[in-house]
Amino acid sequence: MLEQLRYLVQLQHLENKKALLVRSRNETPRRIAEIEREYQQAEAEYLIKKGELDHAKKLHRGMEQTVSEQEAKIVRSRQRMSEVKTNKEYQAMLKEIDDLKKDIAIKEDQMLEIMERIDSLSLQLKQEEKVLQELKQKMELDRRELLEQSEKVNEQLDRFEAAQQKIRDKLEASLLKRCDSLLKRHSGIAVAAVEGGVCQVCHMNIPPQKFIELQRDENIFNCPHCHRFIYWPGHVDYQVLEEELEEV
Repeated sequence: MLEQLRYLVQLQHLENKKALLVRSRNETPRRIAEIEREYQQAEAEYLIKKGELDHAKKLHRGMEQTVSEQEAKIVRSRQRMSEVKTNKEYQAMLKEIDDLKKDIAIKEDQMLEIMERIDSLSLQLKQEEKVLQELKQKMELDRRELLEQSEKVNEQLDRFEAAQQKIRDKLEASLLKRCDSLLKRHSGIAVAAVEGGVCQVCHMNIPPQKFIELQRDENIFNCPHCHRFIYWPGHVDYQVLEEELEEV
């Protein structure tokens, strides 16, 4: 196995691992926002229902006050009945009392419906409050775990970058310069495996003669299409290297 090519493959393997970690880390804010949005939606629904309950209680109190005032009017009207001097005035007071009683009866029916709504909302809110509290605890736990995972990712990235630096120190300056250029131009992929005569990154065929020479592992080649460094993973030394790199 060519030592310099081995270093290039190692460098790329670590770069691939770093890319996966960075994607994972970059997902953390989105996942946290998603968790918080789920809780906020549940909280908003709870607050809407709580607003309905508060409104129903206020409405019930208002109607109670109105009924109390109407009952007081009936009492006063009955007290004044002994003072009326004409039958017309007497009949008018009777009608006023009757109208008040009818209105009180209507309001009492409405109050009963509102009271049933209050009882139903109170029960729902009690249940939803428990669910909301559990959801809040889960949100805080999930957010903490995601932040801890993100911190671990940062530690892994530091370890991979330290390992890469050791490899970069061993690479020939010209190869390192070309490698860095390829990494920059090709979205972090400077080295590609070739299997069955096909570059596994750009998926173009390698000339048969070049593929034969690549399998001998005697020189460093570039893909004639995407210009990345290429190697043949079927070589036993690269298979061993792959196993070693998985442990990094």
